[in-house]
Amino acid sequence: MKKVSIIIPFKGQTEKDLAIVLGSINSQIGVDFSTFDVHLVNDGGDPIDMTKFEIFANLELHYHVLPENVGAGLARQYGIDHTDSEYFMFLDSDDEFHFAGALLEFYNVVKYHGEHQMIVARYIEEYKVGNEYRYLTHSQHDWKSPVAKWFSRAYINSINLRFRPELRIFEDTYFVGLACQLSTDIYYLNSVVYTWVCNPNSTVRSNGRIFEYQTHTWALENRLFLEKIREMRPKGVKGDLVNYVCDVYMRYTRYPPVDPVAFWTEHIKLLQEFKDDWDGYSESLQKQVNFLRDNPNGNWTGINTDGFKDFVNKVQV
Repeated sequence: MKKVSIIIPFKGQTEKDLAIVLGSINSQIGVDFSTFDVHLVNDGGDPIDMTKFEIFANLELHYHVLPENVGAGLARQYGIDHTDSEYFMFLDSDDEFHFAGALLEFYNVVKYHGEHQMIVARYIEEYKVGNEYRYLTHSQHDWKSPVAKWFSRAYINSINLRFRPELRIFEDTYFVGLACQLSTDIYYLNSVVYTWVCNPNSTVRSNGRIFEYQTHTWALENRLFLEKIREMRPKGVKGDLVNYVCDVYMRYTRYPPVDPVAFWTEHIKLLQEFKDDWDGYSESLQKQVNFLRDNPNGNWTGINTDGFKDFVNKVQV
């Protein structure tokens, strides 16, 4: 059995594009290449010529072709289902390992600190302001991105966690968030191992970050998330429900829904399903949303919260 499988979903990338991420794996140092394999999952895109990758002599490459586009989440799930290793990790097809010793960092955790349900490292995000590239280093306590992480297959199987077909966006928030929240054994690795390369055509950055306005899908993702929390850790539902309501108000305010009817339909469905855990508007709830507004390091700094009470009271369950 391999120690880890590296799963790379892609759609539309050419052999030249994929050579960058594969090259960053092939050039890793200090690791036994026989202990891991690499799985390219073509998510319904044009075929590629695998003979082009014979130059990556260190890699055991596997190529999977999906007959139609299913989205990154289900493509990753296909990779999980068609690998057999102790751990799996994800690389995006337009990204790369941050340095030649990145993979060794994970192996050393296991070697010196034992096996864990998850190993979570840091990654650096490349972004653009005007014509200037800038770089942001994310904390190793990131619970949203699927990258820079090893997932224990035994652990993920034990909680029966899978990517959901209902989610073409926010699928990583669901899978990674649950994996982290339900884990009792995460090793946080204070090393930058991964570079999220600036790609204006990626799902997150394309069309002016239009995915942020898909607030109805955000509500759906949270309902599915809460259902899993109720199944696995029911005492956590109330707190997560409060966090959702505060967060979704801020999101609704900053990114007006592209489909308001769909949002309110999903939002009401969530609150009705979890009505036994929902206490409605309160002053403590207002204080929590105001804290998000006033947090200078948060995502929702400066958003007007005067309409929060009306937002909450619009739905009676």
